[in-house]
Amino acid sequence: MNDANREWNDHCAKQAKMTDFQTGAQRFSVQKNTDQMLQNLLLGNVGRVLDQLDCLPFPPGSTVLDIGAGPGTLSVPLTAAGCQVTAVEPAPPMHAALAEYKKIKGVTADIPIIPKVWEEVDSEEIGQFDYVISSFAMTVPDLNSALLKMDAVCKKEVHIFWFLTDPPWDRVNEALWTKLHHEEYYGKPLADLIWNALYRAGIYANLEVLPLKDSHSYETFEDVTKEYLGRLAAKEEWQILLAEEYLKKAFIQVPEKGFTLPEDGLYAHIWWRK
Repeated sequence: MNDANREWNDHCAKQAKMTDFQTGAQRFSVQKNTDQMLQNLLLGNVGRVLDQLDCLPFPPGSTVLDIGAGPGTLSVPLTAAGCQVTAVEPAPPMHAALAEYKKIKGVTADIPIIPKVWEEVDSEEIGQFDYVISSFAMTVPDLNSALLKMDAVCKKEVHIFWFLTDPPWDRVNEALWTKLHHEEYYGKPLADLIWNALYRAGIYANLEVLPLKDSHSYETFEDVTKEYLGRLAAKEEWQILLAEEYLKKAFIQVPEKGFTLPEDGLYAHIWWRK
């Protein structure tokens, strides 16, 4: 069996050397990116959320650590269901988005925020929680240490949601990156490595395969290009023309929804009981 931890770490190290690379924390420290994420959540475009919550039937009163909580995608509904949630979220704009989402959903209970990336969190300082969740937040440079820390701070169950196949928006980058930048593209390492790293660490996790269900729609093609030229780090005129030509073919214009990237892709729900 391959060393999944080494494969993950090597992949992330190569990814970090790509042109204009941003970590998740850096990307969502930009206000417009956080605004877009919250808007998609409010519009119901994040169709996977109900499936995820079905996977997390935690009893009221449970303590929950939500790693990479974003705008409260899971933290807010879990708090509304009576859980005592603590969020790990490094991006300051996300703190305001979480507060706004709480207000919109009528949730008044406090959700304390640890403003750090997971690799900077001291497990001894934060104590233990009944449940630990990480939803599409496994952007960690060392996989084993991140997983073992999750296990260490958990009393009952750890739940991880992560991509099992490349998401549609990442496939746009895969199709264009080398043409635009003359370098290899490294997308997200996938969930098989997480499961294998756990196995090698002696943690025999469950794995459930779920459809992604995320919708990415834009009112105008100009909105599409603004988003994807940034994702593609396309700045020179020839890069912009090449990217726009591809995007015109990739996005479908749907009545009342605007320009939409066809929805497909799978993600994994990986979880284990202590």
